[in-house]
Amino acid sequence: MPTENRNLPAIAIKYQGWILMFDAGEDVQRQIERAGLGTNKKMAIFVSHMHADHLLGLPGLLLRFSLLGRIKPLSIFGPKELIEYIKMNQSTINLGTTFEAVVHAIEPGVVFQEEDLAVRAFGVDHRGYALGYELTIQKPTGEFLPERAEELKIPKGPLWSELAEGEDVQLEDGTTIHPTQVTGPRPDPVKIVYSGDTRPCQALREASQNATVLISEAMYTIEHEDLAAERGHSTAKAMAQIASESNVGLLVLTHYSPRYFDGLDILREGKDIFANTVLARDLMRIMVDKDGKYTITKPGLKPPTKFQA
Repeated sequence: MPTENRNLPAIAIKYQGWILMFDAGEDVQRQIERAGLGTNKKMAIFVSHMHADHLLGLPGLLLRFSLLGRIKPLSIFGPKELIEYIKMNQSTINLGTTFEAVVHAIEPGVVFQEEDLAVRAFGVDHRGYALGYELTIQKPTGEFLPERAEELKIPKGPLWSELAEGEDVQLEDGTTIHPTQVTGPRPDPVKIVYSGDTRPCQALREASQNATVLISEAMYTIEHEDLAAERGHSTAKAMAQIASESNVGLLVLTHYSPRYFDGLDILREGKDIFANTVLARDLMRIMVDKDGKYTITKPGLKPPTKFQA
């Protein structure tokens, strides 16, 4: 449940004019304004499962977008029940939109593709049908090598740009040049994984392999491991073990129980296993560059400690 300075799950990833949002917890419409993300950007929303704390904010967000004049279409992805949920809100609270909003009922697999950006859904182990998401950014080529282009007598200019972007080009004499002839090895993709709500499971381990960032729930510490198993959640220790075994770059622990107040017990347990662990905060910002290097550019809001509560 939401507490002071800590709302429910809603994670936004910005990339080349797109905003991809994962889950839409209560009060996301206000948080998106506080984060300065705008209301009329190219956008897609991915819902992990049909539990209230992950989607109660969606109707309010759609209404806010309409009131503020959004015109760009919006795609929403999630379990098939999401279609009925949106229809029910349309009929009972007069939820109309000024823009095209399409809800997609999805199964595991690639559900979104936009040039070098892709999102793959995978099944996780919660209570009922639940999904995690793997976002990848795969550049089509490696570094452009001007000396090779010159050796092949490719005129400097637009043809160089096309080859650097992964396109074949044809020279005046009819010779076709492929990007691999003038570029270095293709780099590993930048990969960001969102666990949704889940017990530790093999699908999450596989998705997390070599992830740049793993954003994972950590509802409990090991002290309450029995509750985690019973309620379909994870401990900080279990998620840190997955991060360590999967060669993750940065582990971001989120969605922890209010019983841990400021979450420092969760953070300590995670860092004991995997040093590159941080605790998610509302309005935290993490910059990931094209080489997969990450920087926390804004630490976010800190909830009160148990002594302040």
